[in-house]
Amino acid sequence: MIKNSILTLCVALCSLTASAQFYVSFSGGYAFGAGEKEFGTNSVLGPTGITNLGTFEGSYGEGVQTQLRGGYFFNEKWGVEVGVGYIYGTDQQFQQVAGILDMKTRGRAFGASLSGIYNITKNVYVRAGVLTKIAGKTEAVVDLTLPNTLTGAGDLKADYTTDFRGEFPLGFIGAAGYKFPISDNLSLFAEVEYMAINVTRDISELGDFSATINGTTSIPASVLAQQLTTGPLAATPLSDLALLLQDELQWGENGLPSPEAPYSSIGFNFGITYSFK
Repeated sequence: MIKNSILTLCVALCSLTASAQFYVSFSGGYAFGAGEKEFGTNSVLGPTGITNLGTFEGSYGEGVQTQLRGGYFFNEKWGVEVGVGYIYGTDQQFQQVAGILDMKTRGRAFGASLSGIYNITKNVYVRAGVLTKIAGKTEAVVDLTLPNTLTGAGDLKADYTTDFRGEFPLGFIGAAGYKFPISDNLSLFAEVEYMAINVTRDISELGDFSATINGTTSIPASVLAQQLTTGPLAATPLSDLALLLQDELQWGENGLPSPEAPYSSIGFNFGITYSFK
């Protein structure tokens, strides 16, 4: 009885090992924003102040993405894989005041995933798992033009970039795809992939900065911050830009909000897989 059980177990293990295989894959594609969140406002400056014309929405998950994945199939149906990827996000219009402010934001992030994979047929598969961001940043690029009527010190022109780092997030990743075998070891694939993840803001740092008055006199970030928080600009949404002029700022403390940056997307990947048979 015991010998029969051992023999049965050995046969099962041999069968499992015979169909098991490691594989690696590389893919590239484009993702469109999903689960978009509200950004800033689209406004115009008039005689009575700034008038809100609407709001902008978007997701930093929109853009070109690449992935490198490695996995192991336990049998012909079930497998598990880990992956790393990079998203080069497209510019998102975040806030605008016609003729005065043009503020765009974009994602530059590395992610990692752990997923289970199931072969529905020899060609069709699905996978699902957890996703996180492991490095990268969200960039805010500000182009600001203030006339003398607002500054009282001359026409002011400023361009600067602020980088935002986020806390460790967790999200969902899922995909459905089709494989095109081209040899015993190589196959091409195409898939539709969905990512659902948000990144909570943690720290922001001032990057490139340039500002002048009347096109000649350079001013530091502290002077621009003062211009934005005193005088006629103090009571306008433009005063919030002063927060982005800090060398480093911790969000979620001292009354500062810590909003979530949307990185969800749905996109298409095309790639190649090599199986170690």
